[in-house]
Amino acid sequence: MINLNDPSIKRFIENLHKSVERKSKNLSADSYDDYIKENRVIKILCEDKTLGPRQCAAEMNARYRTDMDNEDVIRLLKANRLSYQAKRAELLNWAEETVDAFAKALESHKQKDFDSFMSLRNKVIQTRDDEGYKIQDRIACLMFYVRHPELDTGNDAATLEMFGNVYMKHFLVDAIDGLKSICLKPKNSGKGNKHDSQQDKIDLLENMLNRSDMLLKDLQDEFDARIKASHQDDLVEFFSRLNSEKYGCILDEVLSARNGVRQLRKKNIQLPPEIGGLFILIEKFAQFIRDSEINPIMKPGSTQTVRLDEAESCDYEGTPFLNSTETKRVKVLSPGWVYKNKDVQISRPRLKEVTD
Repeated sequence: MINLNDPSIKRFIENLHKSVERKSKNLSADSYDDYIKENRVIKILCEDKTLGPRQCAAEMNARYRTDMDNEDVIRLLKANRLSYQAKRAELLNWAEETVDAFAKALESHKQKDFDSFMSLRNKVIQTRDDEGYKIQDRIACLMFYVRHPELDTGNDAATLEMFGNVYMKHFLVDAIDGLKSICLKPKNSGKGNKHDSQQDKIDLLENMLNRSDMLLKDLQDEFDARIKASHQDDLVEFFSRLNSEKYGCILDEVLSARNGVRQLRKKNIQLPPEIGGLFILIEKFAQFIRDSEINPIMKPGSTQTVRLDEAESCDYEGTPFLNSTETKRVKVLSPGWVYKNKDVQISRPRLKEVTD
């Protein structure tokens, strides 16, 4: 528990509240609606990182009166590259350690504790594709008030739910600046002349200007990324409809037909020339799917062993799992499809339990 009676900590909390207020004034409903649900799910995982998608959805429904199921949570996690439980746990563990190190430095006022915090803060957690998580700072900010709710004296934790990656990043920078002013005492020359005071004000204004420029640039980058994501969403929607039951699961059928044609050719079976054009069309369509970076998740027709967390991300048909460690043998009826970075799902695999 942080000592809230410490005058320097009181000033820190007040300045942090002002930082949240300044940023929230620039928000519009269009800008924060997308983030609230994501941030609330992440906060629930910050409280208990062992929760699965189904439990997380139940908690969201109970706490915020939403109507989510495990598939909604899985889709949200995939959109932020948090679908892999091990990587998600690594991020949440890092955020927990980082926030606790921040609190220790805030309580001790010591530079060595500040340096320890910064060492953790600067650690980059990488995705399975060896890229840095864009959501890393956001998770740290949400963890901040989960671990230390006593620092929230102005409903800042609720306001923070409306922030995306950019505003979270700059909120964290403001918090670090406040911690730095407490732990790294400025050297006093003893002169206290008017020139030094004016220079301090100039330095402060220049720092504020640079910070504003950085914020605008980051917001523009985020806007460009959201535009790009909207184009990606259109592509995903197109291929999702192709592989829907309404249109006969065309992606599955093309993959099956292509593999069937290749098996016939390996056996040197002569195909009737009347249908040769159809096989060429199948090959061309399969090439179009590959060029669009749409790939199957599993091998169709194969038999695999899956755990509960793996089955939850698929359409599973079979007996219920008794616990999270139980495994079951399943046959892949439909491979499922993903786009590009493997975190954007076109359709879920369909699995059926194999019973001997």
